[in-house]
Amino acid sequence: MAFNEDILQQCETRIQYVFRDRALLRRCLTHSSSAETRLDSNERLEFLGDAVLGLLICEHLFQLYPDQREGQLTQMKSWLVSRQTCARVARRLDLEPLIFVGRGLQVIPDSILSAVVESLVAGVYFDGGLDGARTFILMAFEEELKLCQPVDTENFKSQLQEYTQRELSRTPEYVVIEESGPDHAREFVIAARVGELLFESGRGRSKKEAEQQAARNALLELLHPQTQAVVDTAGEVPESETDGRDVFLSLQPVDVGMQSGPKNESVPEQGLPVSSTGIDALNSGSTLAGHVQRPDDQKESSVKTNMAELLWNPGTETLRFLPEGPYQLGGGRFSWVAIQHGAESRVGSLNVFDLNSGHNQTWELPGRPGFAFPTEASGVFVVGLERTVGIFDTHDCSWRPFIEGIEHDVDNTIINDAVVFEDNLIFGCKELEFKTPKAGLYLWRRSDGRTIRLDREQICSNGKAVVRNSDGTLTLYDIDSCTRRIVRRLLNIEAGELGAAETVVDLTAEEIFPDGMILTPDRQSLIVALYNPGDPDAGEARQYGLLDGELQAVWKCQGSPRVTCPQLVEQSGRIRLVLTTAVEHMSVEQAERHPSAGCLFIADTGFSSAGDQPTFRTPFPG
Repeated sequence: MAFNEDILQQCETRIQYVFRDRALLRRCLTHSSSAETRLDSNERLEFLGDAVLGLLICEHLFQLYPDQREGQLTQMKSWLVSRQTCARVARRLDLEPLIFVGRGLQVIPDSILSAVVESLVAGVYFDGGLDGARTFILMAFEEELKLCQPVDTENFKSQLQEYTQRELSRTPEYVVIEESGPDHAREFVIAARVGELLFESGRGRSKKEAEQQAARNALLELLHPQTQAVVDTAGEVPESETDGRDVFLSLQPVDVGMQSGPKNESVPEQGLPVSSTGIDALNSGSTLAGHVQRPDDQKESSVKTNMAELLWNPGTETLRFLPEGPYQLGGGRFSWVAIQHGAESRVGSLNVFDLNSGHNQTWELPGRPGFAFPTEASGVFVVGLERTVGIFDTHDCSWRPFIEGIEHDVDNTIINDAVVFEDNLIFGCKELEFKTPKAGLYLWRRSDGRTIRLDREQICSNGKAVVRNSDGTLTLYDIDSCTRRIVRRLLNIEAGELGAAETVVDLTAEEIFPDGMILTPDRQSLIVALYNPGDPDAGEARQYGLLDGELQAVWKCQGSPRVTCPQLVEQSGRIRLVLTTAVEHMSVEQAERHPSAGCLFIADTGFSSAGDQPTFRTPFPG
């Protein structure tokens, strides 16, 4: 009880309000995961606090800007009461370690931080009336209220330049991260850079609008040093400037929602990079609950859980629909494919993402790509496309198939995932309705250029890895997603044959499907992306041991349940895990609940190298 009382006193100090009703304050800080019943949590208070916050923010803006039209006031109000802004207020008040959560919740997402702020607004309203709530809101939202001024009279670029020249002796620059859309409806993604720091990007229909948003984001980050910007060069930020914490790449807003849907849907999301507090706790093996701790909270789990950070939001629905197949290219770059640009689309694209600049380049392909691997020639890829495999050159967008007529005797299938092994190519197909076991698994053998069907009874052939055993034999680790199993089979390349399947990982007890898969650098484990068709708060990739199938590590992608493929990449001397995720098969309501679906994520690892990343030799001379 003394421990709980200490938390309540800390909260009162941070919010500058002393509660008469201590039970009310405790309920404000109690998430449903730690409450005996949902009625004992802060959910009802959050409901009321949202309304009180909206009322008092509207009142303040109405009085402060008597000459502004309703549209301008609505835009400012929507940004001020948004989930991202409330979460940012919670972090600035350092409320995160004071929230009572259950043991299973290891990282506090923005939705819970936002809910606590709204609950406290309701709590202060009940305890101290409307005047008390007004005083609390104006204190807590002071920095946001300073920056949120009418767009047509505000110039964030001028403010940023004045601040950086005065405080940092630097002049900001603006980097175009992406341009998309037709000429009559262009969209620009631009980030502000100050010295070596690249801040969260802004979006707009013109460069001027995007630059203003980027400048606003930079100002918010500079005014709140607990948030972290991106190192934009190969140099490192000195440890003293980051309190020993990692600097995470987060070029897009992060909304790790757990509620029924996003708030203020008409307003572009403008959240700041998530604080590293929770990730530091996980990396150090501690629990996040500085909240209510029970004796077994102190035990370290044998399976390490890591939170992936949002790396890039493609912005367009075409690129978010079904991203897969990331592959390291070197120099901080990796390729990936958008398998198809929508549910009814028959085309996809090859993409190259640059971790150093945050820029993505797209080449549309003449069909749906299942995989793409780099070749020995820069900018040239081997691609499985519909029912052909060929060479795509990004320099002139030329396409030269060398395997044609795949599945010529089967209908409704296309090429899916693949692996390059010792100059050979092993690839599979998927049946487009995910029902009938008629899709093939193929070997393209370099020695004679033959294409051999190894299996003809898969449904959705997905992740693959090949390991050479100590006796010289080969083992293929293979996923047919619909079976929810990872199996191993002896592979004889010379004979073009596969042995019987033996289950290594059985996921049939879970409502998830294994998708893309890679070997760890020591070739002792597999990292598997898990495609969850349901509605969990976070998607997952997991690491399993090859020999025993034991779970060894987990990476979570908040707000994006359909994780499709993993890949290890090197960035500034660190080995990081890139994860692609998808929007595919989501209803409109699900997509609203999972705003990060279809985005690319990145996470830290403990690996010292990226492992096997072979290139494919083109079969064409010259």
